[in-house]
Amino acid sequence: MHSKKEIHMKKIITLLIILTFGVLNAAVITSWDFEAQNTNPSTGSGSLSLIGGVTSDNFNTGYADTGYAWSTTSYPAQGTNNRVAGMYVEVSSVGYSSISISWAIRHSNTSANRAVLYYTLDRTVAAPVWVEAGIFNAASGDLWVDGSFDGSSITGMNSNPNLAFKLVSSFANAANTAYMPSKSTSTYAATGKWRYDNIVVSGTPLTPYLQITASLQPFYAAAGYLSSLQSYQISAQHLTGELIVTAPQYFVLRLEGDELFASQLSLLPRSGTINRTIQVLFQPVISGDFSGNIVHSGGGIETQNLAVYASTILPEPSSYPSGFAVNGITYYQAYLNWTDATGSTLPDGYLIKGSKISADEIVAPVDGVPEEDKKLTKNVAYGIQTKLIFELNEAHPYYFKIYPYTNSGTAIDYKADTGVPQLSFNTSAGPVGSVLSVGDLAFVEYACDSPDKFAFVLLTDVLENTKINFTDKAWTGTAFAETEEVYEWRGVARLYLRGEVIHVVEGTLQDNEGISNPDFEGFSNDGDQIIAFQGYITQPTFLAAFSTTSWLTGGIPGNNSSYLPEPLQQGVNALGFVTEIDNGYYSATQSGTVADIRQAINDPGNWTRANSLSGLSYPAWDFQMNSLNTPQLEIVWVDDTNIRLSWQDVADAGSYKIYASDNPYASFPSDWTVLVNGTTALYLNINTMGQTKRFYRVIAYN
Repeated sequence: MHSKKEIHMKKIITLLIILTFGVLNAAVITSWDFEAQNTNPSTGSGSLSLIGGVTSDNFNTGYADTGYAWSTTSYPAQGTNNRVAGMYVEVSSVGYSSISISWAIRHSNTSANRAVLYYTLDRTVAAPVWVEAGIFNAASGDLWVDGSFDGSSITGMNSNPNLAFKLVSSFANAANTAYMPSKSTSTYAATGKWRYDNIVVSGTPLTPYLQITASLQPFYAAAGYLSSLQSYQISAQHLTGELIVTAPQYFVLRLEGDELFASQLSLLPRSGTINRTIQVLFQPVISGDFSGNIVHSGGGIETQNLAVYASTILPEPSSYPSGFAVNGITYYQAYLNWTDATGSTLPDGYLIKGSKISADEIVAPVDGVPEEDKKLTKNVAYGIQTKLIFELNEAHPYYFKIYPYTNSGTAIDYKADTGVPQLSFNTSAGPVGSVLSVGDLAFVEYACDSPDKFAFVLLTDVLENTKINFTDKAWTGTAFAETEEVYEWRGVARLYLRGEVIHVVEGTLQDNEGISNPDFEGFSNDGDQIIAFQGYITQPTFLAAFSTTSWLTGGIPGNNSSYLPEPLQQGVNALGFVTEIDNGYYSATQSGTVADIRQAINDPGNWTRANSLSGLSYPAWDFQMNSLNTPQLEIVWVDDTNIRLSWQDVADAGSYKIYASDNPYASFPSDWTVLVNGTTALYLNINTMGQTKRFYRVIAYN
């Protein structure tokens, strides 16, 4: 008598001998030996069940009277349900070819003597197609009958995840109408039993393989940055487990469609197959050149390497951009356009350089020396294919070249050999702007601490392309000093309305507030002034001024002091402070008449000032100026000695003042004489004037 362990080992040895001789080089995919007295596979994976009303009769003595087998009963009544009742096997053959199945059945004397094997290549469809594979007869009852089927010629069984078999009882008489008993002298009975054992699905293992399709270019990224994304494809079949993809140092991977990168990927095959795109990034933390392999291992394949190369320093771009052209030319701006450069090494950006003299005057950039943005020098990132060039002079020629570059800082590498794209164009003439008068603007804020800045409010409407000069040059009493700069503001693109505040800030061009040029800087915190004028610096027409300290009344101006130019007047259209404080802003009313607001702004008592910008909060200006229009004045001779001054009413006006002066350029209103408050007209006797020429103004007040 053998022990149970010995019996089990003997049974397995017998099974292996059967497989070895049954199918050359075959391997067990799935098998059931029922030694655990259940229907779970003893090898591999799959499922085993009963069909057609057949029921389990527990587990009994196995093949060759060793171990256990699965006993079944409740087969169809005589003459019914031909070929529907028996055993059903589901199994996946992924990774295997030359599929075969074998089994052993012990027929009881009253059981059906005939079994028929069927297979289907797709058990998942609603109505599987079942193909008869073989008929197997028992010669007598109470004997084990071996059965097998070689499906090696059926290619559809190879590596098939949806393979299924069924072994069912069948009619066996000549008329094909009745079940025949396994023992010829017995009578068929539905209570007859089939006892199953040694059910084995086997096949020849397919060799796992991996195909890598890649054309990776060298990766480039500065230390602390990311390279451009590159991709390659993998195609694997017959894998026996997870495929592991490992990146070398400073490289990371992800599957296309995923979000996160990692240094290693674990890819689970589906039915032994993987077809995916892998994305690669280079992200160095130190500078240098790097090389290594992306390693593909596991899943039964031989390890395969994909070489990668990287550097923190790119070579110069392969080519120049194409189609360098200009459009949208006006009197103050133009748009430069191009098509991005192509080639094996793409630029990180472009340097655009311009000249107002000629293309030959444009100095080519030098490798390792980045250039900062200026009026005619612009850096543009790769992928952006247009650049607005602003602050241009009207009716003037311009010349530009474009240089692609890689890297940044001291590693910047320009392409600046022959064939640099270039263009030229002329700006148009602009419209004629406004000629302003004294007091048509007032300064409302300033800062001597970085960034230097000042702002002014318009006290009259200003036509498009009006030009106003500002300077921190000292006025000597007769002329400007030679030191310091003159800054021009132009009101481009639109009409500027009274009440608008224009900001001039060091290093920043404000949106929709015109153009100021050159960049405002060097505003001294030891005392300084800004004087606004139109015309030439040698023949200025003064508009307004302010000083962070007192205006001179004697002596020679220095770097931090100045006389107040005539006809400007302190407290009327000019502002000065007794003590120097670095920063400040007007902090009184923002509504009223022009005259009232002008006077309030130029009153030092209406300002908030501090020597630290952190202590100031500059206002968001909202000036609301009431009737600022000068009514249209009409002069009519009444007779030889009298004239009549009349004007049209101004909406919402409460009263009018008539001013007179012998000098039309005299400071208004301080140097003009108020004749009378009128309502609709004024009569004057010319014999009492004593002059041959006189000038009048009428102002409406509300």
